[in-house]
Amino acid sequence: MSSLILNHKERAEGPWVKLQSEPSLFTSLMYSLGVKGAKATEVFVLDQQDNFDDLGEIYGLVFLFKMIGDVSGDVKGLHRDAKYEPIDKLPKNVYFANQVVENACATLAVLNIVLNCPQLEIDQELKEFKEFTQELPPATRGFAITNHPNFRQIHNSMSRHPEEALVVEEAVTAKKGRGKKIIDEVVGEAYHYIAYVPVDGEAWQLDGLYPHPVSLGKYSNEKKWYEAARGEINARINGFFVEQIEYVLLAITKDELGIHQDRIKDCMYIKRLAENRLDKLSNSWREVDSKDIDLFFTNEDEIRVINRGNYVADFENLTSCHDNIEKIKELRTKMVNSIQSLLEEIEIEKKRKEVEKERRTFDYGPFFREFISILQERGELKRLLDAAEDMDERDEYI
Repeated sequence: MSSLILNHKERAEGPWVKLQSEPSLFTSLMYSLGVKGAKATEVFVLDQQDNFDDLGEIYGLVFLFKMIGDVSGDVKGLHRDAKYEPIDKLPKNVYFANQVVENACATLAVLNIVLNCPQLEIDQELKEFKEFTQELPPATRGFAITNHPNFRQIHNSMSRHPEEALVVEEAVTAKKGRGKKIIDEVVGEAYHYIAYVPVDGEAWQLDGLYPHPVSLGKYSNEKKWYEAARGEINARINGFFVEQIEYVLLAITKDELGIHQDRIKDCMYIKRLAENRLDKLSNSWREVDSKDIDLFFTNEDEIRVINRGNYVADFENLTSCHDNIEKIKELRTKMVNSIQSLLEEIEIEKKRKEVEKERRTFDYGPFFREFISILQERGELKRLLDAAEDMDERDEYI
């Protein structure tokens, strides 16, 4: 039965279903889970010469592949002999949850990434969930995720054909080498997601089927942290290419919301610098220039702005003003206007995302059932089915 026919209670209480690896689906999944300002982008290769500057900041990578070997039971064919380390020996700074049920690894990979990215904005429910599970072992965190009714409902609402989950462990839209995408529906085959994420100067592999996080090495350039994970991912890709095994690599990056939010922080930083300078030059400038906008801006925000370095051009404009009060005020007003404009664009983008979310998860089942019933009552259903069958037969001869 399609998830579009199930109500919210049935989606929440039913088994976890397979998800396709479409970037747009992962983007919608993150937004519905409470992650703001992130999107998924497919990465076709991870060659040494690629620096992915055009993608901007990469929060994490999701690698999907077809599992080999025993995938029955608890999907344990990948790391059957792995030993679990005591929880006190696990890295405290890395949030990691195990996969404890089938078909949940898409949501698990997303959460393993976003809950390790403090620069990502997440909603209150997700913050509280992280705080509640922070001190739990990875396996218990996995149970907390898979038994969370909202997570399961959101996950299942993203599936277009959840009835196939009863047959296929983790079917997916996948890539075979660089060839065209296919839908693999072979009974008994399973696909698995692994997350890669930077945490405190170190790249980590977060595989829900492995007992603990695996360090892939340190990095010096925060924007190119993936260099530390490149060797591990390429080794998998090369092996899969030889064996003709399907795989997909997704990069979790900023979406339009994230880009706008970063720009707002940049403008807030320049606005603050301009105001500090004006306070030193004049005691009465605020009385004349009353246009203002008050947003929360922390010391952590300032550090992130400086680390990103996108404020430099505006900063140079500010320093070129020297002691010219009017020019500094003009620059400050420009920052205020930019912030207001960006806030309006953010509201438009949020509404668009809400509409997209509603379209993806809306229950169309009653409409389709009623529509088909009406066609049957009017005696038109059989004619339409026969016409469709005739069209399929003609297509075979083309």
